[in-house]
Amino acid sequence: MRKQAFGEWQVSVIGLGTGDYGGKIAESRAREFMDAYAAMGGNLIDTARVYGDFVTPRNGESEKIIGRWLTDHHCREQIFLSSKGGHPPFSDMQHSRLSREEIRSDMAESLEDLQTDYVNIYWLHRDDEKRPVGDIMETLQSLIEDGSTRMIGVSNWRPERIMEANQYAASHGLTTLKANQVQFSLARMVHCYDPTLVTMDQKTWEMHRQTGMACWCFTSQASGFFTKLDEMGWDRLPENLKNDYGCEENMQIMEKLRKLRGETGWSVGALALAYLTHQPFPSFALASGSRIEQILALREAGEAVITPQQRDGLRSFEREEAGIQ
Repeated sequence: MRKQAFGEWQVSVIGLGTGDYGGKIAESRAREFMDAYAAMGGNLIDTARVYGDFVTPRNGESEKIIGRWLTDHHCREQIFLSSKGGHPPFSDMQHSRLSREEIRSDMAESLEDLQTDYVNIYWLHRDDEKRPVGDIMETLQSLIEDGSTRMIGVSNWRPERIMEANQYAASHGLTTLKANQVQFSLARMVHCYDPTLVTMDQKTWEMHRQTGMACWCFTSQASGFFTKLDEMGWDRLPENLKNDYGCEENMQIMEKLRKLRGETGWSVGALALAYLTHQPFPSFALASGSRIEQILALREAGEAVITPQQRDGLRSFEREEAGIQ
């Protein structure tokens, strides 16, 4: 699997998402998935304090499974481990959990369940723009200083707040944010179920291009929209995918994907992820699956290579800004 530099590491461009481990995906199957991912050369595993059973949320289910797997395989130092905290309660997504006590408590519990002394990068799930950004950065700095994490990042933050945070860090001698985790796929999302999520837009894309900040893409497969559309056709496509991604632009991208498949030999699913991993800034696609065949398919996505021209032929944020289709 292709890797690229991130900090001092060479990190797989396709990361393994573990949101359903301990919920829809039982531990035995989760272990099978991690075994397969590691066997293909993958070394990026992404989890979070709240991942697991989202029907009856129980914090740490995903982390506990990963922690047991890491310990049993004695492979902690071979895995670039990513976890997140500061998530609002599911009953009130507008409720902030970004106090120093809450962030540090989440971090301590994550390390215990992951059975490790540190994670390679730690993220905050959401922002609270009523809280001074300096207060948040001071708390994240404390996690760096006590060795809990090597790097810090944020998810679902507006680009203006990210820039403000890094300006504060730079002027106060603190560690800057190294990456932004954003909802980003080749498909344009037309309906978002959670208004607290931040989706890649032209302003955020431009921030990444200008600063070189790494981008980690969640919902990178758009729930398999293009693969399923290619295999099933529009009429048989699940209603949720029609609702979330049904627009003329995505239908046009589908035709471009089919043409590019004929030119390159890569599958539609691999090309949709390759689009993300070939951005003009470091970019990593977090991907998952519910069947082992879907995990094994990530090998192709991790090996697929496309040119900048092929990437922009699928979808170009620069052209979108200029109003060019």
